[in-house]
Amino acid sequence: MTIRCTKKYDRKKTIFEMQEQLRQCFAEYPELINYQVNQGGGMGGGSNNSLQVEIYGYDFDQTTAFTNQLRQRVMENVPGARDTKISRDEDRAELKITFDKQKLALHGLNGSTVAMYVRNRVNGMAAGFLKEDGEEYNIVVRLQEVYRSSISDIEQLSIPTPTGKIIKLEELAQIEEYWCPPTIERKNRQRYLTLTVMPYKTSLRQLAQSVQKEIDDMGVPADIHVALAGNYKDQQDSSRDMGLLAVLIIMLVYIVMASQFESFGKPAIIITSIPFALTGVVFILLLTGQNLDMIGMLGLVLLIGIVVKNGIVLVDYINLLRERDIPLYEAIALSGQSRLRPVLMTAFTTILGMIPMATSRSEGSEMWTTMGLVVIGGLTVSTFVTLLVVPVLYGAFNRRGDHERQEKIRKKFVFMNIELDNTNPNNNSL
Repeated sequence: MTIRCTKKYDRKKTIFEMQEQLRQCFAEYPELINYQVNQGGGMGGGSNNSLQVEIYGYDFDQTTAFTNQLRQRVMENVPGARDTKISRDEDRAELKITFDKQKLALHGLNGSTVAMYVRNRVNGMAAGFLKEDGEEYNIVVRLQEVYRSSISDIEQLSIPTPTGKIIKLEELAQIEEYWCPPTIERKNRQRYLTLTVMPYKTSLRQLAQSVQKEIDDMGVPADIHVALAGNYKDQQDSSRDMGLLAVLIIMLVYIVMASQFESFGKPAIIITSIPFALTGVVFILLLTGQNLDMIGMLGLVLLIGIVVKNGIVLVDYINLLRERDIPLYEAIALSGQSRLRPVLMTAFTTILGMIPMATSRSEGSEMWTTMGLVVIGGLTVSTFVTLLVVPVLYGAFNRRGDHERQEKIRKKFVFMNIELDNTNPNNNSL
């Protein structure tokens, strides 16, 4: 069934809550052997937030039994696991015909010729076309079902020989029934199957950790290899890429500030405001109950540039006052007093601009909500921390240099006084 819901802002329940209610409703019917409730709207009509467990192994029976056991444990022990599905279908019965090569050679036949005879009688052979009302249909000729529905019927198929004789198939081959999977999936030239698990009221990472714990408790046989893949693996790879991107951005920002300030210490003081922004991000995500997704990580990258900007405004003005020979602590106080309003104005305008994104409840808003929350939380904490921590660190790191500078000026002043005393003719000292 495909159920079209009303607008998001016209209903009180989310799609995930409706999915869970449908699962509970279907569970009350014993006639339903298997069912799934998937979220639509994604690429291909399904949800893109799922965990896939890949089980590699050559033996079909062993891998299928292991996967079924893992599925049962996940359904019983992992509260946030829903709609578990195994990619391999149930085995189906097939007939296997094993030819006796000596008997085939004795009658002047080969395997391909006899296989073609059997296939034409069971599956059928296109004998022509039928045109009717402008449509063209294939004319397929084959045995009636009563003559091809059992092993004994197949054994009694007549095979002509090159000498004109007729021989039964049972005299040339052995026919047996066996069970096999309908399809054989391969990845990296290895047989495998996947167990798909959908999360409910939990993050994909927490679900993956719980499933991995069940795999460790089960114990993986030596002939089987298990790997977590799917959207979870893509998420982990993207997280590593975002982390590397954030490190590169911080390095580039540091290099630019070091070249502008002509110092390696002052840019480091500004960079210290970034970890405080991360605390604000963690706090607001815990407060709202949201998870950090890829869009939120983009907000973190955006946050690095905004947070550093406030520190640059403060430090640059302090340096300007210091060049005017204003004492260190007085320059820090004047800088905080003069740059308080510009810093608050830029921070509040960015925060207020992100509020509609963070509070929106319209369709598709959940994709961008995390970015708004990340920028709001990180910028709020980092702004006030920047106004307090950055001046304190600046004073702590430059206090020694200021003392050395004052001591150098004092010694220079004393030396000048001594020279003046030596040039005084009324000076009777040695």
